Amino acid sequence: MAFQTNVFRGGEWVTETVDLQTFLKSQATTKGPAKEPLLKPPRCGLLTRTVVESPIVKSILPVRLRSPQNNDIAFVGDHYIQICELRKDGRLKEVVRKNDFGSRIRNACVVGSPVIPDLKNGDGSSESSSMPAVKTEAGGPGLFDWSSQKSPMSAIRLPPQLLMVVLESGENVFMFVRPGPGGEHEFVASSFASPRHMSGHLGFHLAIDPSSRYMVLADATDCFVVYELESLGRLNQACAGNQPLNPVKSFRFRSVRGVIHKVAFLYPRPGDDHHIILLLVIVRNHKSRMVTYEWELGDDLKMVFSEEKKGYRMPLENQMLLLLIPLTVQSAFIVISPQQTAVCTECLHGPPKFEPFEIEAPGPTSNHQGRGPPVWTSWTRPFRLPSYHRSRDCIYLAREDGVVLFIEADRDGALAQSTLMAKFPYNISSAFAGVFDQFTDVLVLGSDSGPGGFWKIPPRQAIEKLGALQNWAPVVDFATTDEFFGWRQDPQDDKVMVPWQQGGFRKPDRIFATCQGGPNGFITEYRYGLRANIGLDLEYGAGMKQAWLLFSHGSPSLNGYLLLLSMPDCSTALHLSHDFSSASEPAADAIPYDLSSTTLAVACSSRLTIQITTGNIVLVAQDQSVRFSCQDLESVSDTSVSDACILDDYIAISSHTGVQFQIHIFKVDAANRTLARVQTMDVDGEVTCLSLGAGLTVLAGIRKDSETFLARGSLIQARKHLEMINLTEYLADKDGGPGTGPGPRPLVESIASIVSVKDTILLGTRSGEVITIKDVPGSVSIISEKFGMTAASLSCSYGTGATDPTILVCCENGLVFVGVDQPGSCRNTAQLKTKSRVWLVDASKLDAMPPPVHFATAVDMPSEDGITPILMVSGSRLLLAELHQEPGPVPRNIPVDGVPNRVIYSHYTQCLVVAVTRDDKPTLLFINPDTGEDVGLPTDRNEAIVDYISGLGKPGDRIMGLTEWSYRRDGKVWNFIVVTTRAGRLIVVSTQKGAPREAAPPPIRYWMRFKEELKEPIYSVVGYDEGLICCVGETIRWKVLDVKERMLKASKVFQLNSPATSLRISNRKLLALTSRESLVVVDHKEGDELPARLCHEDSWRRKGTDFIEIAGPQSEEPRGGIILVADRDCGVGALWVPWQTPEKEFEVVLEAELAVSIRRFRRARTRAVWEQQQGSPKYGRLAATVDDAEILGVALNGSLHHFTLLSLEAWRLLRFIQNIALASEELCPCRPIRGHRPSENAEPRADGGLEMHVDGDILQRCLKKRALERLIARPEHVSRFKTLLAELDDGRQAAGLAADGDPGRHFQLAYEILEYYLRPVF
Repeated sequence: MAFQTNVFRGGEWVTETVDLQTFLKSQATTKGPAKEPLLKPPRCGLLTRTVVESPIVKSILPVRLRSPQNNDIAFVGDHYIQICELRKDGRLKEVVRKNDFGSRIRNACVVGSPVIPDLKNGDGSSESSSMPAVKTEAGGPGLFDWSSQKSPMSAIRLPPQLLMVVLESGENVFMFVRPGPGGEHEFVASSFASPRHMSGHLGFHLAIDPSSRYMVLADATDCFVVYELESLGRLNQACAGNQPLNPVKSFRFRSVRGVIHKVAFLYPRPGDDHHIILLLVIVRNHKSRMVTYEWELGDDLKMVFSEEKKGYRMPLENQMLLLLIPLTVQSAFIVISPQQTAVCTECLHGPPKFEPFEIEAPGPTSNHQGRGPPVWTSWTRPFRLPSYHRSRDCIYLAREDGVVLFIEADRDGALAQSTLMAKFPYNISSAFAGVFDQFTDVLVLGSDSGPGGFWKIPPRQAIEKLGALQNWAPVVDFATTDEFFGWRQDPQDDKVMVPWQQGGFRKPDRIFATCQGGPNGFITEYRYGLRANIGLDLEYGAGMKQAWLLFSHGSPSLNGYLLLLSMPDCSTALHLSHDFSSASEPAADAIPYDLSSTTLAVACSSRLTIQITTGNIVLVAQDQSVRFSCQDLESVSDTSVSDACILDDYIAISSHTGVQFQIHIFKVDAANRTLARVQTMDVDGEVTCLSLGAGLTVLAGIRKDSETFLARGSLIQARKHLEMINLTEYLADKDGGPGTGPGPRPLVESIASIVSVKDTILLGTRSGEVITIKDVPGSVSIISEKFGMTAASLSCSYGTGATDPTILVCCENGLVFVGVDQPGSCRNTAQLKTKSRVWLVDASKLDAMPPPVHFATAVDMPSEDGITPILMVSGSRLLLAELHQEPGPVPRNIPVDGVPNRVIYSHYTQCLVVAVTRDDKPTLLFINPDTGEDVGLPTDRNEAIVDYISGLGKPGDRIMGLTEWSYRRDGKVWNFIVVTTRAGRLIVVSTQKGAPREAAPPPIRYWMRFKEELKEPIYSVVGYDEGLICCVGETIRWKVLDVKERMLKASKVFQLNSPATSLRISNRKLLALTSRESLVVVDHKEGDELPARLCHEDSWRRKGTDFIEIAGPQSEEPRGGIILVADRDCGVGALWVPWQTPEKEFEVVLEAELAVSIRRFRRARTRAVWEQQQGSPKYGRLAATVDDAEILGVALNGSLHHFTLLSLEAWRLLRFIQNIALASEELCPCRPIRGHRPSENAEPRADGGLEMHVDGDILQRCLKKRALERLIARPEHVSRFKTLLAELDDGRQAAGLAADGDPGRHFQLAYEILEYYLRPVF
């Protein structure tokens, strides 16, 4: 078939006859190149959670929140309240913590007067209150007049005091603490909302009157509210009737003309206790006036505040007050301003009288920062008997640079004298309090810039430090030891990013942050786990294998404890006094134990102590000991004893003759101190370790023909042969997963230790695995978890009266606490419930690395609740420490001589490079992360040592940019460190490692290689192959290194509208985050002769702080990444760059709103070794990088946050749970009723905005309280919940779970999902 058509030939159109087949073939061969498919914006969710809370304490409040006997202290932070008890030994004990407010804490105060029992006057009479008694209406008791309570409901009455917290959400919460159902302490809270017509800053000022019957909340402008509170008797009656706690009886709103500057209640005069006096300082027309409102207890507040009072003008010297301090005498008060300190009296009748008082205070201390004089920041009233306050008053006054004065006032309200108490080594903030002590004053000093502490102030003696308050804020920068910065492999990078599908085990990365704590800051290493405070540290000598702490037997001279040590060819003993203040080696004849041989096992009971050595079995009772030689025992003679174990009255011994091993079982008759053989079993293979388990089961590790077995047999059934479980074969047949790497799975080495807990067996191998074995119906469950590359040594101990054992794992010189109790699983397998790293802390060396641990065991000795004593062998040292049972942050502080403001980890030098301001001059430090030593050696180009390298050390200058730069040319690589400063200096620094030193890291010599001085601040810098890119003022400049002329030459420029605080290179384009216009993408690779041009920008105009590029759902596509951008308004946005469409704005994937503003993002692979074998991301989690690194962000307040990308299916499930939890009073008790989604409308909406954000902190509460069954109780919620689970991972996770019927297994699966997402990050 043919047809005619017009074609263009020789410059003109002609008509030709064309065959159809020819035409079709020509069309097929003339197609152009295939277009690359356009990528679409990804759809995903974001899970955020707080992994380390901020350590900043805003206020410290002594409060009897549980009972009169508990000397409690409330530490109030931005989002938490921590209750601690000051014990009689001067230590703080954590009691309970509350962090589920769901809003920032604006203010807090104590309601009620403290009741201190068993206090005596000089005449022997009792007193129980520190404040004058105040009468209430109808002669009834005061709000918290504990001593007057005669109610028969004393078992449920309230504590002497309540804690009142004002939240930024508008909620006000009254709280106290009581024992929970399980004996643990819990908060009881009752909230009430502020009046709807009030502004959003009510509670900026907060005060309680001395009778605790009135409370005032004022905002930062012109409004205040006075609340009348109920009496304690009525509140107790409400509690007895199971009614909610509602202390507010009535309230009255009042506005003023001007701005409220200070609010306080004054104390009434003696004999006029019903008198209520409210004082306000109001600034109007730039003048301060003091206004007082007076009324009688019980008066109608509507009449009291019916009209505004004019008040009196304050003196010129006291116009802008720093502090207003009410005195307990003469209704007087102290006013402190920068110009003057004065006492105001006669303020109730006519014009007030101000009497200046000269405070004898020293000049600024070394803690002071700033150009002006230091200011007074806080005050506290120490505890005194009521008789003292009837005629006198006293306060402690604190200054920001650490100066504390003691000021006394006489009965006329005049200040008698001021005494300098001390110059404390802290910056003191508003967190300052005096705490009750039976014999002296105790001051607790908090700081918002660096650590604080608590001190004893004894009369006529030197002050004594009792302890420290950890604070690593403010954090302005942080770094990790991860060698990568992006989410995928950089083509020019020499290092290889191993995908998570092929990755093996690696040492976890470490996290370091700068703390600007005063003139001498420090570098904080973030660590999380169980704290173990070292109490006893003995240097004994090398060779110790194991240790046991025993009660001394024998002569009275050995009263205390006996430390029995196992050495390679003998045993030794040390005598310790009861208080561990002295240690000595007792005489050999005074020791009832065998010291001639190596000790293999020791067990203690109330009747007997049993010791087994390679040569003897020793039975020690209170009055005598009996020794049995192994060579005299039946079937053991003429053999070598290699291992032994003890369980109750049974002893198991392994011995061998050549390569033939046997296991011998003996039973001890404790009453007659005799030994009887029970059974002897021949073993085919080498016995590497031995144990006795539950049900009198013999457990042995066997090595035979390069394979590892667990042999077990019951003594009750008296079998001659042991059941053999081939661990090598079982683990080799299992799928290796991503943690094992390519190729065959490494075979497990021999078993080094065995622990049996109920029906679970734990094995520690010489290759670093912990194998968990559990019998399941019809089979046996075996799970292997990697803890390290060296031998994993297990120990198991039970304390007196304890139901759960303390199991410790020593591996790679570290210590791990594990738990085996299962929370309930829809998969019947053996698993370790908890694994927590143990961090040893020496209070005298907070900057030191934890000592290596080679052996550890819990010891049974008296200890506080929540503390487990552990005994450890660390090389040649013996350590006894107190192990805390609750995990938390355990920071390590490395001091630096100066104020750090930038930090990076240099992989070339293997040091932390820290930008420090010292004596107002910038410099660099090279800190070894292990020793904390500054190994940097500044020199000039001629290797002469100098104080500062060229370009640094200029007064008033600051380092603003700090980065590593790998310059590449002709196949060679040069490593530099680039520094930029506020004065416009661009400095390229060279480094060189020095010769190794004995027992010390090698020094790092560094000097200036290139330098350029510009006229504007250089805010940021990034290096690429040929040169540098930096932001100078509001201009991005490209600098190329000219090797011949040895200088940096300008290449390109690009003008911005605000400075770029962060620069990155991605897809061969520059990403710049500006301070006002969010993120922009600039193309700079089109040639040196062409100008740089703008490719993409963000339409939201965020005030950015930092950004990081992570992988999207299409992790195999280099252009499919997502950029997380943090801003100063506590927001985080996920942006997608349309790389294929130039000049197009970013697509917003999702938005998240956090409680704090993220200052820096970093990636790191911080998971513990046992977490690195979790396999591929599951439950809908999306890997954030090719190698599945963690995405971390730090805030200025020191909190550390974790970010996880979610598939749409995972997001729907987790957001569904969160939406229901937001309506739950159990999980969100302080959330305002108005303004949040009701539980009926819990279905998530994929709107690409804030709805795509999942708050992991709310999910953490749900997991901790096991609240899913109570949350998801409605039939429609249960049905939707099952559907969401079935959609996860294409239905693989919910396979086998019935869609109808009991949802119990669905809930267990959901708990496993929450545990997976909320497991420890490091």
